[in-house]
Amino acid sequence: MFSISDFEPWWRFGFSLLIGALIGLEREFYQQKEDSPDFAGIRTFSLIALLGAVTAYLIADFGIILMALALGGLILMSTVSYFSAINRKQHETGITTEVAALLTFLFGVLVMSDHALVAISLAVVTALLLAFKGPLHGFIRNMNSEDIHVTLKFALVAAVILPLLPNRTIDPWGLFNPFQIWLMVVLVSGIGFSGYVMMKLLGASRGINLTGIFGGLASSTATTISFSSASREYPEMSKYYANAVVLASTVMFPRIFILILIIHPPLAMKVLIPLLLMLLTGLITIFFVQRNDRKKEEAVHPEFTITNPLKLSTAIKFGLFFAVILIMVEYAQRYLGTSGVYLTSLVAGLTDVDAISLSLSRLANRSQIALDVAGSAVIIAALVNTITKGVIAYVSGTKELRRPVIKAFSFMLLVGIVSGVIVFYL
Repeated sequence: MFSISDFEPWWRFGFSLLIGALIGLEREFYQQKEDSPDFAGIRTFSLIALLGAVTAYLIADFGIILMALALGGLILMSTVSYFSAINRKQHETGITTEVAALLTFLFGVLVMSDHALVAISLAVVTALLLAFKGPLHGFIRNMNSEDIHVTLKFALVAAVILPLLPNRTIDPWGLFNPFQIWLMVVLVSGIGFSGYVMMKLLGASRGINLTGIFGGLASSTATTISFSSASREYPEMSKYYANAVVLASTVMFPRIFILILIIHPPLAMKVLIPLLLMLLTGLITIFFVQRNDRKKEEAVHPEFTITNPLKLSTAIKFGLFFAVILIMVEYAQRYLGTSGVYLTSLVAGLTDVDAISLSLSRLANRSQIALDVAGSAVIIAALVNTITKGVIAYVSGTKELRRPVIKAFSFMLLVGIVSGVIVFYL
């Protein structure tokens, strides 16, 4: 049987050519579309990537000086091309294509240096950045000073504070992990920030709905907190926020099933029917709500802007609440043992379903807990979490958000309770 190593080094040269062709394709398409001839298209970029690969291949024989000469020559040609373009257009021009050419050379080097997957991934990201020039520049042109401040605040929370926190327990009882707690703060604030960005890029309805789906994959509770709070500040957006909250909670059910399926498939089959029925109930409710709203839906006014989508105070409060619940769950499991499974599920469901679902799956996989008990506990946690999100929406949201959310959650709870009783107790 053949393996990729049998084609050394030819497959690396081939990958380098493909990477160059990918970036060059975008550059040439852009040049034709804008009627703006540049110094490199699909052929030139392919050759630049191949140049990087060949240079890296010959380093063993000729040393690093060869790569320095090749890269220096490419930089010289890019510089000449840049100033030539300025002279032709008689005004300042960008250096995007020149920088892309240098990156393409380095991608070829990476392929030859046993980093092919890294090179391919970075090449795709580079091509996407080049292709999305219009939307990106349009988004930035519409930004104001408040948008910049919010972006910097989120960067501070996620990229500065989070990496500095220790990812270990720091108390004598082994309960308080600063990194894990702050990660929830990042999650809540990140969902609110993502919703804002998606709204600006895709419009109110589509942007918020998409954020609700992805938010549900991460944490439907955090999504509910973010959007319910936002509805207070922007009541005209309440129906969009309500749909996103219900979408996030609906996505939670297949997410739970997949997590359990990975750990212990028999338990996943046990909870399949209740989770599937609650999923279908949520989707049907969303369908009818959106269909009724479609006739009277009005576009958001152009002058409408969100000035402060990132609520750090809300996110920090949720992080502290999450920490308290973690401590409660730990003590319930520690002192009540198997008899505290249901109580632990009740408490854990107040903030998160994933942790308790994974714990129960592992216990069932090791035959430390009966399958019916584990399945019942998973459904209990899901139901309690749905009730919790309903309370959050009722307390934090506007009347326009409460009505559809409570209605959808009530149907899901009814279906979940009935199906759970039938599956586990009849």
